[in-house]
Amino acid sequence: MTAGDALSPGGDAGARVSGPLNGVRVIAFEHAWAGPYGTMMLADMGADVVKVEPPGLGDHVRAWTRNDLAGLSPHFLSVNRNKRSIVLDLKNEEGLRLARELIAQANVVVENFSPGTMDSLGLGYDAVREIKPDIIFCSVSGFGGTGPYQQRRAYDLLIQAEGGLMSVTGGQDGSVAKVGAPVVDIMAAMVAAFAVVSAVREQERHGRGRHIDLSMLDVAASVMAFNIFSYGISQEMPRPLGTAHPLLAPYEVFQTRNGPVAVAILTEAHWATFCRVIERPDLQHRPEFALAPMRVGNREALNRELRPVFAEWDQHELVGTLVAAGLACAQVNNVANLLDHPQLRERNFFTDWKFGEHNLVAPGAPWRMGAEPPPEPDTLPAIRPGMHAESVLRDWCGIGDDGTEQLRESGALG
Repeated sequence: MTAGDALSPGGDAGARVSGPLNGVRVIAFEHAWAGPYGTMMLADMGADVVKVEPPGLGDHVRAWTRNDLAGLSPHFLSVNRNKRSIVLDLKNEEGLRLARELIAQANVVVENFSPGTMDSLGLGYDAVREIKPDIIFCSVSGFGGTGPYQQRRAYDLLIQAEGGLMSVTGGQDGSVAKVGAPVVDIMAAMVAAFAVVSAVREQERHGRGRHIDLSMLDVAASVMAFNIFSYGISQEMPRPLGTAHPLLAPYEVFQTRNGPVAVAILTEAHWATFCRVIERPDLQHRPEFALAPMRVGNREALNRELRPVFAEWDQHELVGTLVAAGLACAQVNNVANLLDHPQLRERNFFTDWKFGEHNLVAPGAPWRMGAEPPPEPDTLPAIRPGMHAESVLRDWCGIGDDGTEQLRESGALG
């Protein structure tokens, strides 16, 4: 789509995105990323997702900004498309009653508050099941709803540390690093969306509800599986290797004369081809580099041979040459490169948004279904909390304008 066709956040959303989850209603008591990314996936698949925000600021990540960002939050924009926002004051009697009425119309409740918060509001699973016996209730938290850590605060940084990911991420000097995107939040949200969709199928076939207890720590630990098995077999502690791989070499980033490239050699056939292409066939026949275990054990010696070779190449020429030879190689792209990436452009991955006074380029849903065009957002992230209250109350509860105004006056809508 062109900038002239850019999507803008309207005052009240109407039709939902067309998709396989059309007809599924999700009410999301959510904030930050671990809940919202998952419900956005459900919304991108056609579910009608209503995001409940607290009075005042709304979702607290709306305030995650900088002086040069004009008050906008990249975090909020990233995970809230295709949802409708309503503000509910859950400490107000009428607000709590309205929350229960909305839940009665929903198929799914998603919440990512600290364990016990929903119970303290009278909206925990047991209470909600009294309202809707077949409800699917998905709780996403840092450590899960049981265990000695369940009440600890948990953010992506902390779970990358607690879950072991940080122990294998960083420089070869042993310095640890955080992955530059909130990967645990996103992985947990994806697992939550998968679990919800699985439960929806059971709900439709058997009329049965579920309480899904999803722990970010569990997700992070599951991602560490090959490191756990490696340690169990060898008793050697996995450690940070920069961009290198513990079982393969060369498999890391190297510097060319004008930019970094990532090279991944997985098989001995690849190794033979690689040595021929870079005009170093002698490396293939040296016993210390003959097989992957030897190359891993002699990684630094191998890299001393390879670094001056790569330093002579142009970045794009090297990538093109290795790819043409059937090898795995990629340049290290920054955000500007990504926005102009020919593969993403060809697949229409990006969408133009008109958000307030800003023309933005937004990532889209990371899937395609057959020959159908990629799903485009029906609703942009709510530019202000609660901006879709009228349409939500009309569509879900049959409440007209007069009823909505009475709810405003009661304080239910904040």
